[in-house]
Amino acid sequence: MIGNRVMAVGDVHGQYDKLKKLMRKIKFDPAQDKLIFLGDLIDRGPESLQCFDYVMHLQKQHPESVIYLMGNHEREMLDYYDALAKTKDELDVRLLNRTSQWLVYGGDKTLPQLQKLGAKALQNRLDYARNLPLYYRMGDFYFCHAGVKPGVPLDQQQEKDLIWIRSEFYEGYQGKETVVVGHTPIQNLQHMFEGITWDMYPVIRDNHIILCDTGSYMENGRLSCIDVITKYVWQA
Repeated sequence: MIGNRVMAVGDVHGQYDKLKKLMRKIKFDPAQDKLIFLGDLIDRGPESLQCFDYVMHLQKQHPESVIYLMGNHEREMLDYYDALAKTKDELDVRLLNRTSQWLVYGGDKTLPQLQKLGAKALQNRLDYARNLPLYYRMGDFYFCHAGVKPGVPLDQQQEKDLIWIRSEFYEGYQGKETVVVGHTPIQNLQHMFEGITWDMYPVIRDNHIILCDTGSYMENGRLSCIDVITKYVWQA
Protein backbone atom coordinates (compact mmCIF):
# COMPACT_ATOMS: atom_id res chain seq x y z
CA MET A 1 0.00 0.00 0.00
CA ILE A 2 1.20 3.50 -0.82
CA GLY A 3 1.97 5.03 2.54
CA ASN A 4 4.13 8.06 1.97
CA ARG A 5 3.08 11.00 -0.21
CA VAL A 6 0.14 11.62 -2.55
CA MET A 7 1.30 14.41 -4.83
CA ALA A 8 -0.59 16.35 -7.49
CA VAL A 9 1.14 18.39 -10.19
CA GLY A 10 -0.61 21.35 -11.82
CA ASP A 11 -0.65 22.21 -15.52
CA VAL A 12 2.84 21.94 -17.04
CA HIS A 13 2.06 23.47 -20.46
CA GLY A 14 5.32 22.73 -22.18
CA GLN A 15 7.62 24.04 -19.45
CA TYR A 16 10.17 21.25 -19.57
CA ASP A 17 12.87 23.00 -17.57
CA LYS A 18 10.40 23.68 -14.77
CA LEU A 19 9.19 20.10 -14.90
CA LYS A 20 12.70 18.71 -14.55
CA LYS A 21 13.49 21.15 -11.75
CA LEU A 22 10.28 20.23 -9.92
CA MET A 23 11.01 16.51 -10.22
CA ARG A 24 14.47 17.03 -8.73
CA LYS A 25 12.91 18.87 -5.81
CA ILE A 26 10.22 16.35 -4.94
CA LYS A 27 12.57 13.34 -5.13
CA PHE A 28 9.79 11.03 -6.26
CA ASP A 29 10.01 7.50 -4.82
CA PRO A 30 7.77 5.16 -6.84
CA ALA A 31 7.97 2.53 -4.10
CA GLN A 32 6.28 4.87 -1.62
CA ASP A 33 4.63 7.78 -3.42
CA LYS A 34 1.67 8.44 -5.68
CA LEU A 35 2.30 11.13 -8.29
CA ILE A 36 -0.72 12.47 -10.18
CA PHE A 37 -0.32 14.81 -13.16
CA LEU A 38 -3.57 16.74 -13.53
CA GLY A 39 -3.43 17.10 -17.32
CA ASP A 40 -2.38 19.79 -19.79
CA LEU A 41 1.23 18.70 -20.10
CA ILE A 42 1.18 20.20 -23.59
CA ASP A 43 0.57 23.53 -25.40
CA ARG A 44 1.38 27.17 -24.68
CA GLY A 45 5.00 26.43 -23.76
CA PRO A 46 7.92 25.67 -26.08
CA GLU A 47 8.67 22.04 -25.13
CA SER A 48 5.34 20.27 -25.10
CA LEU A 49 6.53 17.05 -26.69
CA GLN A 50 9.39 16.74 -24.21
CA CYS A 51 6.96 17.18 -21.28
CA PHE A 52 4.49 14.69 -22.75
CA ASP A 53 7.20 12.11 -23.43
CA TYR A 54 8.77 12.52 -20.02
CA VAL A 55 5.54 11.85 -18.15
CA MET A 56 4.41 9.14 -20.58
CA HIS A 57 7.63 7.19 -20.07
CA LEU A 58 7.56 7.78 -16.30
CA GLN A 59 3.98 6.50 -16.13
CA LYS A 60 4.79 3.43 -18.23
CA GLN A 61 7.79 2.71 -16.03
CA HIS A 62 5.77 3.04 -12.81
CA PRO A 63 2.13 2.34 -13.73
CA GLU A 64 1.07 1.77 -10.13
CA SER A 65 2.60 4.99 -8.85
CA VAL A 66 2.24 7.56 -11.64
CA ILE A 67 -1.09 8.80 -13.02
CA TYR A 68 -1.38 11.07 -16.06
CA LEU A 69 -4.91 12.47 -16.36
CA MET A 70 -6.63 13.79 -19.47
CA GLY A 71 -6.74 17.58 -19.73
CA ASN A 72 -8.71 19.72 -22.13
CA HIS A 73 -5.54 20.40 -24.14
CA GLU A 74 -4.86 16.71 -24.66
CA ARG A 75 -8.48 16.30 -25.75
CA GLU A 76 -8.21 19.24 -28.14
CA MET A 77 -5.07 17.72 -29.66
CA LEU A 78 -6.90 14.44 -30.26
CA ASP A 79 -9.89 16.26 -31.76
CA TYR A 80 -7.55 18.09 -34.14
CA TYR A 81 -5.96 14.88 -35.38
CA ASP A 82 -9.35 13.20 -35.69
CA ALA A 83 -10.46 16.10 -37.89
CA LEU A 84 -7.20 16.02 -39.84
CA ALA A 85 -7.75 12.35 -40.67
CA LYS A 86 -11.03 13.31 -42.37
CA THR A 87 -9.56 16.05 -44.59
CA LYS A 88 -9.63 15.33 -48.32
CA ASP A 89 -7.13 17.81 -49.69
CA GLU A 90 -4.80 20.69 -48.86
CA LEU A 91 -7.70 23.14 -48.85
CA ASP A 92 -9.39 21.15 -46.09
CA VAL A 93 -6.16 21.16 -44.10
CA ARG A 94 -5.78 24.93 -44.42
CA LEU A 95 -9.38 25.42 -43.32
CA LEU A 96 -8.84 23.17 -40.31
CA ASN A 97 -5.72 25.09 -39.33
CA ARG A 98 -7.61 28.39 -39.52
CA THR A 99 -10.55 27.18 -37.43
CA SER A 100 -8.97 24.80 -34.92
CA GLN A 101 -9.61 25.81 -31.32
CA TRP A 102 -6.58 23.74 -30.31
CA LEU A 103 -4.20 25.87 -32.37
CA VAL A 104 -5.68 29.11 -31.02
CA TYR A 105 -5.25 28.03 -27.40
CA GLY A 106 -1.65 26.90 -27.56
CA GLY A 107 -1.59 23.93 -29.88
CA ASP A 108 0.33 26.05 -32.37
CA LYS A 109 3.34 25.49 -30.10
CA THR A 110 2.84 21.72 -30.04
CA LEU A 111 1.86 20.95 -33.64
CA PRO A 112 5.28 21.71 -35.22
CA GLN A 113 6.93 19.28 -32.81
CA LEU A 114 4.42 16.55 -33.61
CA GLN A 115 4.80 17.14 -37.34
CA LYS A 116 8.49 16.26 -37.09
CA LEU A 117 7.67 12.79 -35.80
CA GLY A 118 7.37 9.79 -38.05
CA ALA A 119 3.91 8.38 -38.61
CA LYS A 120 4.39 5.47 -36.20
CA ALA A 121 5.90 7.64 -33.44
CA LEU A 122 3.05 10.13 -33.77
CA GLN A 123 0.41 7.41 -33.69
CA ASN A 124 1.96 5.87 -30.58
CA ARG A 125 1.63 9.17 -28.75
CA LEU A 126 -1.92 9.79 -29.94
CA ASP A 127 -2.91 6.27 -28.87
CA TYR A 128 -1.42 6.86 -25.44
CA ALA A 129 -3.19 10.22 -25.07
CA ARG A 130 -6.49 8.72 -26.16
CA ASN A 131 -6.36 6.28 -23.26
CA LEU A 132 -5.57 8.80 -20.53
CA PRO A 133 -7.97 8.43 -17.58
CA LEU A 134 -10.36 11.27 -16.81
CA TYR A 135 -10.05 10.99 -13.04
CA TYR A 136 -8.32 9.15 -10.22
CA ARG A 137 -9.76 8.37 -6.79
CA MET A 138 -7.79 7.59 -3.67
CA GLY A 139 -9.48 7.54 -0.29
CA ASP A 140 -11.35 10.79 0.20
CA PHE A 141 -9.49 12.48 -2.67
CA TYR A 142 -10.73 12.80 -6.24
CA PHE A 143 -8.30 14.04 -8.87
CA CYS A 144 -9.36 15.40 -12.26
CA HIS A 145 -8.28 18.15 -14.60
CA ALA A 146 -10.99 20.81 -14.27
CA GLY A 147 -13.55 19.84 -11.65
CA VAL A 148 -16.91 18.15 -11.21
CA LYS A 149 -20.51 19.18 -11.78
CA PRO A 150 -22.10 19.99 -8.40
CA GLY A 151 -24.92 17.69 -7.39
CA VAL A 152 -23.85 14.84 -9.67
CA PRO A 153 -22.33 11.73 -8.01
CA LEU A 154 -18.63 11.40 -8.67
CA ASP A 155 -19.11 8.08 -10.46
CA GLN A 156 -21.56 9.73 -12.87
CA GLN A 157 -19.49 12.72 -13.97
CA GLN A 158 -19.23 13.50 -17.68
CA GLU A 159 -16.00 14.09 -19.59
CA LYS A 160 -16.92 17.63 -20.65
CA ASP A 161 -17.19 18.70 -17.02
CA LEU A 162 -14.12 16.81 -15.82
CA ILE A 163 -11.92 18.61 -18.36
CA TRP A 164 -13.71 21.93 -18.94
CA ILE A 165 -15.86 23.08 -15.99
CA ARG A 166 -14.90 26.24 -14.12
CA SER A 167 -16.99 28.66 -12.04
CA GLU A 168 -19.96 26.34 -11.49
CA PHE A 169 -17.60 23.91 -9.78
CA TYR A 170 -15.55 26.46 -7.87
CA GLU A 171 -18.62 28.16 -6.41
CA GLY A 172 -21.10 25.29 -6.18
CA TYR A 173 -19.26 22.17 -5.11
CA GLN A 174 -20.31 20.98 -1.64
CA GLY A 175 -19.21 17.33 -1.64
CA LYS A 176 -17.36 15.68 1.23
CA GLU A 177 -14.55 14.37 -0.98
CA THR A 178 -11.66 16.72 -1.67
CA VAL A 179 -11.43 17.43 -5.41
CA VAL A 180 -7.93 18.25 -6.63
CA VAL A 181 -7.71 20.10 -9.95
CA GLY A 182 -5.60 22.20 -12.29
CA HIS A 183 -7.09 23.84 -15.42
CA THR A 184 -7.42 27.49 -14.40
CA PRO A 185 -4.37 29.47 -13.23
CA ILE A 186 -5.03 30.90 -9.80
CA GLN A 187 -3.94 34.24 -11.26
CA ASN A 188 -7.24 34.25 -13.17
CA LEU A 189 -9.39 33.49 -10.13
CA GLN A 190 -8.59 36.35 -7.77
CA HIS A 191 -11.84 38.10 -8.63
CA MET A 192 -13.87 35.05 -7.60
CA PHE A 193 -12.67 34.38 -4.08
CA GLU A 194 -12.29 36.67 -1.10
CA GLY A 195 -10.12 36.27 1.97
CA ILE A 196 -7.30 34.43 0.20
CA THR A 197 -3.64 35.42 0.27
CA TRP A 198 -2.57 35.26 -3.36
CA ASP A 199 1.01 34.15 -2.85
CA MET A 200 1.34 32.02 -6.01
CA TYR A 201 0.80 28.77 -4.13
CA PRO A 202 -1.97 26.21 -4.70
CA VAL A 203 -5.23 27.36 -3.14
CA ILE A 204 -7.07 25.17 -0.63
CA ARG A 205 -10.76 26.10 -0.52
CA ASP A 206 -13.12 25.57 2.41
CA ASN A 207 -15.50 23.59 0.17
CA HIS A 208 -12.99 20.75 -0.28
CA ILE A 209 -11.29 21.98 -3.45
CA ILE A 210 -7.54 22.21 -4.04
CA LEU A 211 -6.52 24.39 -7.00
CA CYS A 212 -3.07 23.42 -8.27
CA ASP A 213 -2.54 25.45 -11.46
CA THR A 214 -0.19 28.31 -10.61
CA GLY A 215 0.32 29.49 -14.18
CA SER A 216 3.53 27.71 -15.17
CA TYR A 217 3.58 29.34 -18.61
CA MET A 218 2.64 32.85 -17.44
CA GLU A 219 5.02 35.67 -16.60
CA ASN A 220 6.30 34.98 -13.06
CA GLY A 221 4.14 31.85 -13.01
CA ARG A 222 5.18 28.66 -11.28
CA LEU A 223 4.78 24.93 -11.68
CA SER A 224 3.46 23.48 -8.44
CA CYS A 225 3.21 20.08 -6.79
CA ILE A 226 1.27 19.60 -3.56
CA ASP A 227 1.18 16.64 -1.20
CA VAL A 228 -2.57 16.53 -0.59
CA ILE A 229 -2.07 14.74 2.74
CA THR A 230 0.36 17.16 4.42
CA LYS A 231 -0.34 20.17 2.12
CA TYR A 232 3.40 20.61 1.60
CA VAL A 233 4.20 22.36 -1.70
CA TRP A 234 7.16 22.16 -4.08
CA GLN A 235 7.55 24.67 -6.91
CA ALA A 236 9.70 25.43 -9.91
